Amino acid sequence: MIRITSLFLLLLMASLATAQDSGDADLEAAFELKIKAQKLGDYEKVVKLCKSAIDKGLDEEGEEEAKSLAGAALVEQAGQLMIRIQKQLANQGRQSDPTFFRNKAVNLLKEAVEFDPETGDAWLMLTKLNMIPGGDLEEASSAVDRAIGMLDEQTQKQSEAYYLRSMLIQRDDQEASREDLDKSIELNEANLSALRRRSEIQIREGDVEEGIEDSDAIIELNDGKLNVLVAQAEFLSNLAILKQADVFRLENEDEDEDEDQDEDEDQDEDSTPKQSKEELEADIKLIRESVLGIYTKATELDSENEDYALRQVSAYRDLEQNEEALKAIDAMIERDDESVRALQMKAQILLLDEENDDKTVETLDLALDLDPYDTVTRRLRMQYFSARDQFSDAVKEAEKILEKEPNNSRVMDQLAVLYTLDEKPEKAIEIYTGLISQMPTALTERLPLRSRPLFLAQKLGTLRSRGDAYLSTGEHKNAIDDYEEALDIGDEIEEMQASLPNPTFDYTPDDGVLNNLAWVLATSTDKDLRDGKRAIKLATRACVVTDYKMPHILSTLASAYAEAGDFEKAKEWIQKGIKLNEERELSEFVTEEVKKSQFESLQKELEFYMEEKPWRENQAEEDAAKKKAEKAAKKNKKKDKSDEDDDSKEDDDKDDEKEDKDDDDKDDDDKDEDK
Repeated sequence: MIRITSLFLLLLMASLATAQDSGDADLEAAFELKIKAQKLGDYEKVVKLCKSAIDKGLDEEGEEEAKSLAGAALVEQAGQLMIRIQKQLANQGRQSDPTFFRNKAVNLLKEAVEFDPETGDAWLMLTKLNMIPGGDLEEASSAVDRAIGMLDEQTQKQSEAYYLRSMLIQRDDQEASREDLDKSIELNEANLSALRRRSEIQIREGDVEEGIEDSDAIIELNDGKLNVLVAQAEFLSNLAILKQADVFRLENEDEDEDEDQDEDEDQDEDSTPKQSKEELEADIKLIRESVLGIYTKATELDSENEDYALRQVSAYRDLEQNEEALKAIDAMIERDDESVRALQMKAQILLLDEENDDKTVETLDLALDLDPYDTVTRRLRMQYFSARDQFSDAVKEAEKILEKEPNNSRVMDQLAVLYTLDEKPEKAIEIYTGLISQMPTALTERLPLRSRPLFLAQKLGTLRSRGDAYLSTGEHKNAIDDYEEALDIGDEIEEMQASLPNPTFDYTPDDGVLNNLAWVLATSTDKDLRDGKRAIKLATRACVVTDYKMPHILSTLASAYAEAGDFEKAKEWIQKGIKLNEERELSEFVTEEVKKSQFESLQKELEFYMEEKPWRENQAEEDAAKKKAEKAAKKNKKKDKSDEDDDSKEDDDKDDEKEDKDDDDKDDDDKDEDK
């Protein structure tokens, strides 16, 4: 009996040792660790324990449990890396490249589906990771199909998978993409991404009412969440902007439709809007009304939030409901009469109509009193004075802005323009020279390839502006040098754009540079600078670029032929310019007064060519000087009269300012409408 008992104990101890040597203990430890795991390292240990358990040996059921547990731990690890990736993408510019963590997460998930191919969460996450820029879209497509098949009992996740697949196939199969989108929303009516995407598609395709219904559904699902309201309003506003761009595109096509039929046939069909201009404008109105409704609701939910109230005012302005906008802004100012932003918004609305000038000035003065250093107020004042041709006052505002922002190149450029308009071209030249010194050729080579054409285009424009200023001061040699350099830069831009697979912008030669260089070569008072033959070539190029539709450029071509001694051609082209000027349709810029002034200038040139005399730049200068002398005499006469009657003085000053403007505009047209 003692022997039998001893043998039993030995067998029992051997059995217990065998169990310890098998993987059951490791699997049990893995389960315990998984329950309390929080860190990446914890999940790594779980996977190691599961692998160890499988290696040591488990029964069939235990092995399945180990594989499932390892797969789940790997998915948890990938999920934590996914959070890091999302943070990276949200912080563009600082560690924004997700490649490292994405690759790590993808490898973890591939290992997870090796352990457990039926893990739908792993396939869904693989889809998301491969849809991040730089991922493998073929792998994403394969993964999303697996996810959809395995998540049939998890409707929210399956809805997400259908949404992702609709995004993946949208370019190749729009109909199937739309079906997946509908299925996604059917499975989960609260899928905001799918609702927003379907709303966008509907609005882009012209089904605006249906698109707005989906937008409204998003708002209802998030009732009271102001951040969602604002995000949805911004989303709709962007769609309105896209449709407005389609309107502009159609308007440009209408202008060019008769130019080149063959070229029209070769255009990409996708570049032409599928809706008419009227349909697009009706859609834009519906979208903006919806945006207004959203911001109105936002202001009701938070009446103290100035930002929401200002957005509501902007929505009124977009709908051209300026009276309602002014009422809303006045209500804001009544609640807070120290709101600089509200006063600025009010001024923006008022300055559109000259009848509101007194109110505009009063409003801007109030804003300035509250904060004399606010550059937005200064910009608005500069805009106001410039629009009213009060260029000296506009100059002062620009100078104030530069006191605070001395390196603001855009304001410097605006100040140079204002100096030119204020008949101070020397000061404009000084500014342009400073700006050009900041654009050395060496800088171009340090810029990314796609940024170089834009940089060069900016330099070209500045050179042209300085050339125009030199032309107005009679420094023809300097003007020619700037125009020549601008032409060279234009050729460089064309070469760069041709080398880029997707050009930054469509570049055409600057007709202003071509025209103005041709003009000075044809009409300069310095015979050593004149070159009639080259002027003809340049003016002809300018005519081609503008499709022979600009009277002042036809005038330049005529002056070039006159300089070359071909007065028959000079008369031919100046007469075409006169006829074209007569046929021009009236617009904001082409008024009866402009047409009359242009006619007088062209007619005077014709008289010179009839007498076989070339036109000279100093002729225009002499005419301008004569007119200024006449104005000065007239001004003195009015001043004498005003001494007798103060009320008359005020009226005369106003008349005098108007006549100054009219005569200056006429002088500019006499020289060259473009210059």
